[in-house]
Amino acid sequence: MEIDEIVRNQWNEAAGSFIGFVRSGKNYYSEYMNGPALVRAVGEVRGKRVLDIGCGEGSSTRIFAEASAEITGVDFSEVMIKAAVEEEERNPLGIRYIIADASNLSMLDSESFDLAFCYMAIMDIADFEEAIAEAARVLKRGGRLVVVMVHPCFDTRFMDGRMVGGWETRAGEDGFKEYLYYWTEEYFTRHSYTFEWRHDRLPAPFVTTGFHRTLSDYVNAITGNGMVITRMEEPRPMEEGVWLLPGLGKHLRVPQSIVIEATKIAR
Repeated sequence: MEIDEIVRNQWNEAAGSFIGFVRSGKNYYSEYMNGPALVRAVGEVRGKRVLDIGCGEGSSTRIFAEASAEITGVDFSEVMIKAAVEEEERNPLGIRYIIADASNLSMLDSESFDLAFCYMAIMDIADFEEAIAEAARVLKRGGRLVVVMVHPCFDTRFMDGRMVGGWETRAGEDGFKEYLYYWTEEYFTRHSYTFEWRHDRLPAPFVTTGFHRTLSDYVNAITGNGMVITRMEEPRPMEEGVWLLPGLGKHLRVPQSIVIEATKIAR
């Protein structure tokens, strides 16, 4: 089975639990850190044609549709798109959803979007270079690409069944987990790995596949497709998020994610 098919099947199977998690408001990383960073980076969208790459069940797509963008969402998970379409039917915002792999957006015209964003998805896309090339192709000259992703320098990841990046922890006197420091090895070894999502805010645990690349891999893929990087941010959590999920506070010291904004300067 091809890796794309494996990853697609995993997300189709995970969709029920993931959708419940996102729509419950308990995805605190998104609600109080990465989501606000996306909104800041995207900025004003009124009247603009916007593409959401890896839109999932459509939560980010809806945010910008409500801000008067003309928006299209694409995702390779049929189950996720079905949920997004059902929500659009319940609360119409004029969003178009398409089942498509991010590495093949041939159904979309070249130079037809003012802005494209990929929110917490590029590290789950097998052919990330082609996905970035496709994003560049569909952008107008002067259009922007915004990528929000797990920081490749500080990701919890595994290789050959062992952890090769993560937090060293210990039990504190109050019984809560204390995060001491982040450690990493095998940073330059590009690899895929399975990750089990398991915590009490999820309706049910599930497994997905991620892909580790270096930060320079992503930067070079962007700049190699006629774009220049115009802004970067390493988001920190909001105070309310840390109050709701104390473990989020460790990202006041070490980032969990990175935002890259790029502008297309060439066809």
